[in-house]
Amino acid sequence: MIRLTLVALFGMGLIATTGTTVPAQEPKGSAVSPQTQKINELIAKGWESASIKPVWGQTTPVAKATNAEFMRRVFIDLIGRIPTPEEIIDFEADRSSQKRIKLVQRLLYETKYTPKDKAGRAVTAVAGLKDFPIDYNDAYAENFSQLWTTWLLTRSNTLPLYRAQLQNWLVQQFAGSRKYPDGRPYNEVVSELISATGKTNENGATVFVIRHLGDPIITDAARKMNEREDLPKNGKFDAVPITSRVTKLFLGIQSQCTQCHDHPFNQEYVQPDFWGVNAFFRQTNRSGTTNPGNIGNGVTPPPLTLSDQPTWNVNGLVSYERRDGQVKKSFPIMLKNLKQAEDGESSDKRLTTETLPPELDGKSRRQILALWVTQHDNFARTFVNRMWGHLFGRGLNREPAVDDFSMNNEVIHPELLDYLATEFKRYNYDPKRLLEWICTSDVYQLSHVANKAYTDAKFDPYFARMPLKALSPEVMFESLVVTTRAETRKNREEYDRLKNTWTQRLTQNFGDDEGNEINFNGTVVQALLMMNGRELNGEIGSGKGRNGVVAEIVKRNGARPAAIYNELFLMTVSRPVTREEISRLEEVRLG
Repeated sequence: MIRLTLVALFGMGLIATTGTTVPAQEPKGSAVSPQTQKINELIAKGWESASIKPVWGQTTPVAKATNAEFMRRVFIDLIGRIPTPEEIIDFEADRSSQKRIKLVQRLLYETKYTPKDKAGRAVTAVAGLKDFPIDYNDAYAENFSQLWTTWLLTRSNTLPLYRAQLQNWLVQQFAGSRKYPDGRPYNEVVSELISATGKTNENGATVFVIRHLGDPIITDAARKMNEREDLPKNGKFDAVPITSRVTKLFLGIQSQCTQCHDHPFNQEYVQPDFWGVNAFFRQTNRSGTTNPGNIGNGVTPPPLTLSDQPTWNVNGLVSYERRDGQVKKSFPIMLKNLKQAEDGESSDKRLTTETLPPELDGKSRRQILALWVTQHDNFARTFVNRMWGHLFGRGLNREPAVDDFSMNNEVIHPELLDYLATEFKRYNYDPKRLLEWICTSDVYQLSHVANKAYTDAKFDPYFARMPLKALSPEVMFESLVVTTRAETRKNREEYDRLKNTWTQRLTQNFGDDEGNEINFNGTVVQALLMMNGRELNGEIGSGKGRNGVVAEIVKRNGARPAAIYNELFLMTVSRPVTREEISRLEEVRLG
């Protein structure tokens, strides 16, 4: 009964109801920022254009989320777990009108925070958390490094060691340094991911390109002659996956279809555009793959090396075949800007000996590509759309995908997208600033309960309420560990092992392999089936000598059922129990 109560309560919470640059270290304050005010203005403008009216007495189409709902939402979105009862009590004790802004800033920036109890006394131990005081900045870095590892690598074809090496590198970028206290600028992170060289155990950024570099090139002529490929002419790897991955992740342009043919509907980009980007990777070499088939159990995979070979593909030409059988060739050419594509113009960034600017002399092709990717007019917009999608479950386009900018996917909020992209760039590509602006906006604070007048899917792109979002496997695991106050959390190696095992099992059965956390399709029922197994009851549950977290709560509260129920609700659904719920639970207990 006790165990089923805990599982059922947690199951109720599996859906998250949830130019000149300005220095990134500009002081933060508790007032609403001008950027947040602009978000409120432009979203309201969108509501008006869709004939979405505010509810009586308010300025929004639905009521504001409760403090409990908002707290759970922002904890999950920013640090990847639900709050503990101690953190909930601490938040409830803050009576200021700016408590939500302060909470968002705390989760993004605070490195040593001590929650207080109802009497204002410092809490000396926070259940389910490893360290005290709490380093929220570190939790933010862990959460977003986890998200980006999945987006960059997907969930398959990469051994855990190599995934960990990339994720550890990402943590270092997001956590901050003396040079960048709030984290490294996003454009620099992307630049290094595209251009990285070295060994995976020394530079985890190399794992991204190694994972997607593709298959060795073997032409028909070489195959017939049983010969190796002509490296000086063609390079060694086809680089097809990394080409489409870079354009999709960082520019929101899905170029994979144009590998083989011009797209019949999205005519902005055509086959030569794909192979123009592909040519930047034809001098890239790797020493092995991220998922070798000959690694046995218990064997540590060797470090992999990523390098550039200037003697490969020396003429810079890449051959490709059109559907009509014609063989064409392309130099390294950067994707045209969206404005150029809309106007039918060609790219002005071409890598030939005649057009190479002096400032690019001596740089590798991937270094040049990294520079041009981060200068693309859709670079900042794509990041804004991805972060908006992370927080709301869909981007600012007509269709929910965050990485599909095309003529067939209208941007519903163009003024908002352009404004946030401009401010993101102006604030030195600081992701925390962007997240703070959005998470303190009116639209992010809306209730998930819909106004019945606007439940039609045509209203979804206008954000007339906060959409419900399924928890990712990692968030689900982190929250289970916090909820069960698992001893496992004290042993990082064991914790990581169990987390990898549990999340892999969930995503193999129910997930998707394209890194689309926004579209992860595991359901509450499916997750409960796994939660009710040995992972919950054994491995992440009670340690040796413990009776279990629910038994401890019962013992501590004695013959006070309402206190027991309240603590269980705080632990699992992040809010106090209601009188009605106490009555229903008492009927079950006494029945």
